[in-house]
Amino acid sequence: MLRISRLTAFWLMPLVVILTLGHVALAQQDEEPRLGFLGFNASYEGTVGPSVLVIRVEGVIDTAMEDYIANAIAKAEEMNVPLVILLNTPGGLLESAMNIVWSIDKSKVPVIGFVSEGWAMSAGTMILVSSHIAAMAPGTQIGSMQPIGYNPATGTYEPINESKIINAILEFLDQHAVSKGRNETAIHRFVTENLNLGPDEALKYHVIEFVAKDLNDLISQINGAVVRTSAGDVKLELDGSYIEYKPGLRIVLLHALSDPIVSSILLSLGTLIILFTLASGHAAFTPIGVLLLLLGLAGTGFNPNITAIALLVIGAILVLIEIYTPGFGIIGGTGIAMLVIGVALMPVASEGFTVTVEYANKFLYTVYAIGGLVGGFTALAVYKVIQVRKRKPITWTIEGARGKALDPIGPDKPGFVIVEGEYWKAVSDEPIEPGTEVIVIEKIGTLLKVKPARSHRDGTA
Repeated sequence: MLRISRLTAFWLMPLVVILTLGHVALAQQDEEPRLGFLGFNASYEGTVGPSVLVIRVEGVIDTAMEDYIANAIAKAEEMNVPLVILLNTPGGLLESAMNIVWSIDKSKVPVIGFVSEGWAMSAGTMILVSSHIAAMAPGTQIGSMQPIGYNPATGTYEPINESKIINAILEFLDQHAVSKGRNETAIHRFVTENLNLGPDEALKYHVIEFVAKDLNDLISQINGAVVRTSAGDVKLELDGSYIEYKPGLRIVLLHALSDPIVSSILLSLGTLIILFTLASGHAAFTPIGVLLLLLGLAGTGFNPNITAIALLVIGAILVLIEIYTPGFGIIGGTGIAMLVIGVALMPVASEGFTVTVEYANKFLYTVYAIGGLVGGFTALAVYKVIQVRKRKPITWTIEGARGKALDPIGPDKPGFVIVEGEYWKAVSDEPIEPGTEVIVIEKIGTLLKVKPARSHRDGTA
């Protein structure tokens, strides 16, 4: 039997009281009307369905996922169907997560966050608890929302405890997650204490609304639910079908570049190539370093639209340089690569400027075709140049050249001949009459030794 002294009990009593009150507060559910999930019997103004649009957000939350979710919401609004975000992420950029939350709040159709496998930590938790409906699958996990910052001096990530940043995040969550009727205490503890919850605990503490074993189960459970969106209260009338919305090339490329290992390697290689090429005087290779550096910056969260513009401008300049100062094709080839990647990173839609997906795809394929064609010609030109440079140099010689005798020529009687349009004094071992065709067999200083061409043809010379 565990024995506890009176002094130990004296110190433990306040701790027990605090933990008990914290547990009670965590389990408390707000009774205020929700701005997200309203229930199944609430009145509504319209309906959405019958299908569900589904996207998968896996890996780091970054600018690519920000654009992906914004585009998916726009597509769901166009189709008048709810959007389900399948989350499996360790977290990511705070700014991107906050922008995603803003897109969810402005959505005219319900957005359902569903941790379908793995986890949705940090930025993923922020997206989940800010969705109109939040759900988790068995065995998944959410939480650990304390922000961390990157220290370039040590190359490590360090937790941020400044009240200015923590309080700003808490207020943001109050406006976008707690306002949807979710447990304020639990959501705050995600940030201040790195609280982690499984699906049963999250459901018990009113952080999520549903626990579903898979997507089909989730659709079945939310069918008939009434949700409050920016366009008003809408009811989900679903038939169990769903459509998966795939990311475009821009999203895939940006998301791949956002991998911390990939972006750091690109930044390091780009910087080293620029420094070494400039120091060694091989400036023709510098554009390769610039390309890698720009891609690395895009992967670290630098504005991809600015990156795309920079790639297009620099790429066009490099192609022009290659046209007017042709070389091995390194400058032109890098310029073409920049143009193709720059077009791939161009946004399909943004405020004040919108094009259809079909038009964007046609434009993209056209640029790829032109880029491939120009790239093929550049590669062929480079191949031909290399072939020419590998050949042995050809030295002009007059031996074997044909000409015509202008004077009588003999062993001791030099005379003039004309060879390839030039006049030369020549001698011969045999007599040659004027007008006879001759062949040069040797050059002795400024004197040529010739023979009649007929002797060469007959094989007698």
